[in-house]
Amino acid sequence: MRSWLRIGITGLGVLSLLSTFFLPARSSAQAADAHRVMILWLQPLDGAGDRFGRDVANALRDVLRLFPAHEPIDEREIRDAARQYDLDHRRLGCVQGQQLATRLDVSMLFCGEYRENEDQTFTTIGVMFAAPGGTRLDIEDATWGRRDARPAAEHFSEQLSDFTEQQNRANYCGVYYDAKDWSGAEENCRIALELDPSNTTVRYVYSHVKQEQGQYDEAYALLLAVIEQDRLHEDALLSAGYLAATEMQDKEAARRHYEAYLELNPGNAQVRMNVAYELLQAGDAEGAMLLTEEGLVIEPDNVDLLEMYGSFATIAARDAMEALGPNQPMSMEAGGFFTKAADAYRKAYEIKGAEMESGHLRNLVATLYQLEQLDEAVEISEQVLETHGDEGQFWSLYADILNKLGRVDDALAALESLVALDPNYQNARARQGSWLIQAGREDEALPYLQQAVEAGEQSADQVANIIFATGYQKGVAPGQQAIEAGTSPLEHWDFAIKLFGMAKTFDGQLSEQRSGQVDFWYGYSLYQKSVVLEEPQTLQTAELTKPLFEQVKEILAQEKVAGYAAAAGLAGNLAEVRDATERFIEIQEALIERGRRR
Repeated sequence: MRSWLRIGITGLGVLSLLSTFFLPARSSAQAADAHRVMILWLQPLDGAGDRFGRDVANALRDVLRLFPAHEPIDEREIRDAARQYDLDHRRLGCVQGQQLATRLDVSMLFCGEYRENEDQTFTTIGVMFAAPGGTRLDIEDATWGRRDARPAAEHFSEQLSDFTEQQNRANYCGVYYDAKDWSGAEENCRIALELDPSNTTVRYVYSHVKQEQGQYDEAYALLLAVIEQDRLHEDALLSAGYLAATEMQDKEAARRHYEAYLELNPGNAQVRMNVAYELLQAGDAEGAMLLTEEGLVIEPDNVDLLEMYGSFATIAARDAMEALGPNQPMSMEAGGFFTKAADAYRKAYEIKGAEMESGHLRNLVATLYQLEQLDEAVEISEQVLETHGDEGQFWSLYADILNKLGRVDDALAALESLVALDPNYQNARARQGSWLIQAGREDEALPYLQQAVEAGEQSADQVANIIFATGYQKGVAPGQQAIEAGTSPLEHWDFAIKLFGMAKTFDGQLSEQRSGQVDFWYGYSLYQKSVVLEEPQTLQTAELTKPLFEQVKEILAQEKVAGYAAAAGLAGNLAEVRDATERFIEIQEALIERGRRR
């Protein structure tokens, strides 16, 4: 039984991995072989002073020098290494510290941050001990007094000590099991589980210790706990089935365990499908898809298999896209999954037609949309709407496809049909307004966006941000580029002013921060336009631009504008524009006075 389940290899191998850098304490004679620890200053947040972070690092260095298994490296060594990469060792955070640690002979890194509170205490945040590229110990945030650097360091070292004990006990659980020292294995497995109840590997080995001691009820209970924690634990399912059938004399339980095991080792298409679903539940959509694909080799026209395969492939594609991060182009991997999903759904649709479940029909159209096979997506959408026209999701997706094709008016009409069907459908009006803005039809967009706010689809802040983003991207950004290129930026500033003015129609409903943002850039754009217009510096241009500069002055003098600028790191820019505006007003006044004397 023991060799069949490979307990010694499996248990010890995994447990050793769990303790890769937290090894048993060494004697003083072995101190030279101790694990080197790079201790960084805790980094201050929100303008806090750096003294506390420095003091904690120094105190922890002193404390860890008493640990025979850990050797804190000298701060000068960190400083010299950082200088090689033009870094200040006093400003190293966890990310840069990890990168630097990989270049040094370091087993462990200590890092984190802290914030100074109003009562002059400090709250440590995100403090951790981490092995470069490996295990890490996260320490719970805590608050300390100004003179508590030493207690904080001692607390952190205690956490490290406890975690080291946990890892060592888990390791010895496997070591004593392999040595067939059941008493030593029981003690270490039990303590390891007390320290870390979530460790399924230790619990599994502990169950076999109990079997070797003839304590079958306890062994079976431990296996059930393992299965509860990890329903895909093949060895636990086999062991539980064996115990239930032999020692527990419980045939039904034995069948349940073996059936569960067979689901992980399928011998026919149906069992394979069950396993595929379990893999999906475990987060492995691609694995579920591949298992279903094997089932389709056996039954290529099985509609249930085709629909399930399409679903799994769609989820795998979405997972692949999410792995790339937001706003990234579709990868070849994701595209391949979507293509397989579309092929499966097409075949299922050919067989079932309108009888296909709504969710699968939607996935078919959505997959074609993702693949930008838009003409086919429109064709199938229109077929689906003939039989499912009372389902808003199909009108919504149809509108998205039409908009992507550039058929904005048709897309708007599709959303009108959607709203007629469901007046409260999420974001219908907001999408209409957003599409019109994207199409350069800003004046038509505003009523839809106002309706979106009135209907509660979006907050005024969210709608204003849609307008603001367009004004910045298509107005401010190209306006600044035109200035740098020496070309006329006037049309860009006019566009920005127009869009920001639209955003300001929501002024009474906006948050202080959003309103300050809109006014800051509105004033800035008006300033830049005025600078262009005043350039001839004639009486006429002075009379034209003096009121504009005065308007800029009034807008930029608002507290909410200053608040936004400070939060966005633009306080210096605001001060410069304010000063320049004052000078331009004086220039225009002088030009007007001189021009009128002539």
